[in-house]
Amino acid sequence: MLLRGLGAVLLAVAGTVFTVGGQVTFGGLDLTDGNRLLFHARTTVPQFGAYDTAFLADLDGEAFSQLSFFPERLSVLGSTGQIQIQNRFGVFRTPQHRSDERLDAATLLSAGPQPLPYLSAFVHGDNVQSGKTLRVAASPDGRYLSALRPTSAAFADLVLYDTLADQEFVISRRVEIDIDRNPSLWSPDGTFFVYTKSGRLLYFSLDQQRNGRVLAEELRDLGAGNLNSVRWADRNTLYYVSGTLVYRVLGAEFFARSLYQDLPSVGTIVGKLPYNVDPSFDRFWISPTGDKVILDKDGRNLITFVLQPDDFTSVGRTISLPYLYLPRNTRVERLVWAPDDTVTIFTAGIRAGDDASALYRLDLSDLERYNGIAAIGGRDVLGIAPTRDGARVLLWYRDRVEVRNQSDWSVQTTIAGDELLHAAWSGANELVIATKRSIERVDIGSRRPKRTLIALSRVDEYRFAADSGAPIVRVADQWYRAEERSWREIAAPPDEYEPGMATEQFRVYLERLASGSYDTMIMVRNVASFGTRALFPPPTITYEAFPETDDPIDFTVFSRGSRIRGREVALVFNAIDSIAGLTEILGTLSEYGVRATFFVNGDVIRQHPGAVREIADSGHEVGSLFYTHFDMASAKFAITRDFVQEGLARNEDEYFDLTGRELSLLWHAPFYFVSPELLEASQAMNYAYIGRDVDSLDWVAQYDATGISRLYRRSADIIETVMEQKRPGSIIAMTVGRAGDDQLRTGRDDYLFERLDVLMNALLVRGYRMVTVSTLIDRAR
Repeated sequence: MLLRGLGAVLLAVAGTVFTVGGQVTFGGLDLTDGNRLLFHARTTVPQFGAYDTAFLADLDGEAFSQLSFFPERLSVLGSTGQIQIQNRFGVFRTPQHRSDERLDAATLLSAGPQPLPYLSAFVHGDNVQSGKTLRVAASPDGRYLSALRPTSAAFADLVLYDTLADQEFVISRRVEIDIDRNPSLWSPDGTFFVYTKSGRLLYFSLDQQRNGRVLAEELRDLGAGNLNSVRWADRNTLYYVSGTLVYRVLGAEFFARSLYQDLPSVGTIVGKLPYNVDPSFDRFWISPTGDKVILDKDGRNLITFVLQPDDFTSVGRTISLPYLYLPRNTRVERLVWAPDDTVTIFTAGIRAGDDASALYRLDLSDLERYNGIAAIGGRDVLGIAPTRDGARVLLWYRDRVEVRNQSDWSVQTTIAGDELLHAAWSGANELVIATKRSIERVDIGSRRPKRTLIALSRVDEYRFAADSGAPIVRVADQWYRAEERSWREIAAPPDEYEPGMATEQFRVYLERLASGSYDTMIMVRNVASFGTRALFPPPTITYEAFPETDDPIDFTVFSRGSRIRGREVALVFNAIDSIAGLTEILGTLSEYGVRATFFVNGDVIRQHPGAVREIADSGHEVGSLFYTHFDMASAKFAITRDFVQEGLARNEDEYFDLTGRELSLLWHAPFYFVSPELLEASQAMNYAYIGRDVDSLDWVAQYDATGISRLYRRSADIIETVMEQKRPGSIIAMTVGRAGDDQLRTGRDDYLFERLDVLMNALLVRGYRMVTVSTLIDRAR
């Protein structure tokens, strides 16, 4: 007898075995006499790996519904208590719920998550999304949604959806895609949002939209920067940092600010900082009282400043301000600033290839008696969230949730969990906890927390009940029965079960697809009226065709792999002198499960040993970029056989002494310089010289000796160019660090590492795998 388990990696269909290789694989067909079909979709996604989603189809009505909702993203709408779940099958919401409303479990479950009709959803006939999903931002009351609708690899339309009026408005076109952060930031009262485009900050007013008098985009420009340049305070007050100046701009001043953005008189200057703020690397937070700022300089230096507009003279005593110097592999993920001026800092990063986190606390209520920043552990913390009043803080780990008092950090409540993904406040005494198994509301107002099931995150096994024909499912070791869109826990059914594949009217089967993001399609054959149809539309994105013949491959200077043996590219990162952005690069590669190729030279090994160790510990392929960085084409240097071999050997030794590992026998010279002498010398040491056929040009600074460089492109434009130039077998070269002078902070106004996930997503959507250079070499032989 065959059990319909979803954990199997192989699908057996009519004696044929299909290996799961694409991003979406459908299977697990079980057809009942009522012409209802259970099936699942297995997806492998960045950050979460593989998971299965179950569906129930009505073949008579040609419609189907979703039974499980894996929370790739989860948020709670503060004013309604609705849970918003987002994954590659759509955006779903529970019905409106107030935190003080006492609903029994059956009522809550009968009104489970529903797909939002304004956005794409698989059950409405749209394709399953590939890669990471773009974040959808809801207004505080949940009525409006701002979302990106991609128009190309790196650009999208910014669209506003009015869920009550069932209308959509295109706010801006050609907005740069940011995957982990929606480009719009809503004001606390929901009357405005600020968004970023091409290095500028703009505002949008809902009042203007409702009254039909939306201003042209150039009249809504607030100034240069990105969302790291702004912070909302209560209601609609915006703090904006430009250069060294901190402005406070009221909502009523937005229009004037956009008209006279170069005049400091528009908005109020509330403070000055000792450093120019670079929004590509720096962030800031404002205290609830608006009198202090914490500046995150370069992602690792946290400095507290008292805001004062006039810093020419010193009045009173000089105060030693709080300062925290973080390791380079660490970034501030969340900062909670309570009304009593206690601050909790949550940091995350990469250590030895694994995720690492930490918590810090400081009390800023009396700076003259300030006792320093205290490290308070937090090694395995996944996330942190405060209540609206900032009095309590929610921490979640993989196996539990903690509620702590912000003022003294005492534990108020601990809730056990398993495989936690997200947690959020949905009321003063109510939490939403999402795991890889389920999504629950938890009432912590009573002595014993009361848990109410909202939705299942996944389904491990399913079948139809023998007595009623209702779907029953298993998640881990618990079985549930579907009852009018609710789930009721039941005892385990008998082991023996035979899934159905045919009724008097229909037969169902799987058909293998040769191309596209779906491995298989579910086909429905109508036996009674004759005819076969697909249960849902095939994917609309088709992969690029391979050329009929391969071009000859030069293994002397290996600049690309085979064009016909696989839809694969190699991502190459050259670490020359700066390691800015390395933490983000390693984090993104880890989320996507991609092993890349790094080239490091001796300068980086000597100047940034910890960074080089982290590259090695993360499991990436590491080749040589020689022992130092200089222009080998210059007439000042004689490039002899001994010089090349000694330089390569020195880099090998320094890398081994630092990491205990050997460099791969891959290398290229600084600036990809090539000469017969250089190749002959390195080949004698069994080195393969690696070139590239796609240069991202992310190393080009915005300004050169003649002014604005004609080669300079913003990162989104770089991605567009890379996607146009790449072909199967391409080696895509990128650079670790800042362009230009690292000390003077000149170079670019944005960096490719900030949007590396956008590039990787675009490659995934088009069917490309990302592999190491050595893999391309092996495939090409």
